[in-house]
Amino acid sequence: MARGRQRLPKEPIQLTITDLSHDGRGIARHNDKVVFVQNALPGETVVAQLNRRTRHFDEATAQSVEKPSSDRVEPACEFYDRCNGCTMMHVSDEKQIDFKFNTLKYNLDKMAHLQPLRWLPHLSDRHWHYRRRARLSVKWVAGKDKVLVGFREKNGRFVADMDDCLVLEKPLADLIKPLQALVLKMSIRTHIPQVECALGDQQPALILRHMRPLSEADMDLLKDFADTHGVQLFLQSKGPDTVTAIAPEYAPLIFELPHHALRYEFLPNDFIQVNQAMNEQMIDRVLSVLELNNESRVLDLFCGLGNFTLPMARYCQQVTGVEGDQQLVERARHNAILNGLNHVAFYTADLTEDHSQSTWLKQDFSHVLIDPPRSGAWDILPLIAKTTAKTLVYVSCHPASLARDSGRLVNDLGFTMESAGVMDMFPHTSHVESMAVFTRK
Repeated sequence: MARGRQRLPKEPIQLTITDLSHDGRGIARHNDKVVFVQNALPGETVVAQLNRRTRHFDEATAQSVEKPSSDRVEPACEFYDRCNGCTMMHVSDEKQIDFKFNTLKYNLDKMAHLQPLRWLPHLSDRHWHYRRRARLSVKWVAGKDKVLVGFREKNGRFVADMDDCLVLEKPLADLIKPLQALVLKMSIRTHIPQVECALGDQQPALILRHMRPLSEADMDLLKDFADTHGVQLFLQSKGPDTVTAIAPEYAPLIFELPHHALRYEFLPNDFIQVNQAMNEQMIDRVLSVLELNNESRVLDLFCGLGNFTLPMARYCQQVTGVEGDQQLVERARHNAILNGLNHVAFYTADLTEDHSQSTWLKQDFSHVLIDPPRSGAWDILPLIAKTTAKTLVYVSCHPASLARDSGRLVNDLGFTMESAGVMDMFPHTSHVESMAVFTRK
């Protein structure tokens, strides 16, 4: 037996769930040890099977619920028990957003020892068919001569056997079965590990990752598939820079923000917010809390392809966007021109490095917006504090990094946390999208 591996009992155990973990699993104790239980809610008594043991905690899956919580609902998806695309579909919609709010509140209290002066109302929208981007795994099962296309199973080792998805936008969900049939016919079906999906307002696009060269017959299959299903199809043989369209001429994908008279063009491997309806609400909230006017000058860090930059430019004097991905910066510049915005400037910069001498930072700013990756914005915070900006809005996809950075902003850099709140960007998952507003005199 390998060191550290402990024998699992064959018999299920009864557990009383007392809390929820940050990833939405129930928390119980058994033999004076914490157990994280999949598909269990606080207040429930469940019969669970242990599936992993470590020195400090165990993991289990609830097989039956003897005393259900009033917050429990019947999952609408027939694949929910095995698919890890969603982890909280057994929780009522109201309780899901409450859980995310409590996660943010707990992290701020535990890590930063602070709370905002006021809480922003929760933002939420539709809970079904909301995802316009996803990365799906692909696996040919030789024994069944069947191709699986979908999210990973809850154990993470295998691809879930599914033929539909209730959280993917319908045009993407409807491609799962056709994709399975397509890959099954291909000569390199054993060497296609994933397909990346993206949806514009008018057309879906797919990026097929392949580990071996395609035959001429494979290419014919792909072209027929693209024509039949009205999709733009791209191939990726190695890294992101090898993404190539199978058609020599193709139109960029688009999405629009009608409230702000904006149109964005993007490629299927560009980062865009997954949930379009929530993105529109999030942008509107950013504009509301910033209170911009024709004298405002905004610094937008981690700006991507201009998701916030361009809407802000509609209502202020000048916006400066900074992003580490050169491809996204080029797309942002293109989109600014596309929308006739000539008071926007974009720069490429690694925001984990020292930019105290960078030209873009040596300007007067009234506001700063940051939307960093999960790792947060720790390195750039001291330089933000050296700007003339009095208002900072922090959009976060990870409550722990937001809490850590908030502590530094308030305790070390002279800011006050005015408000904070959560946004249900990923319904039926434990993912927490949040926003905090900071000011200083």
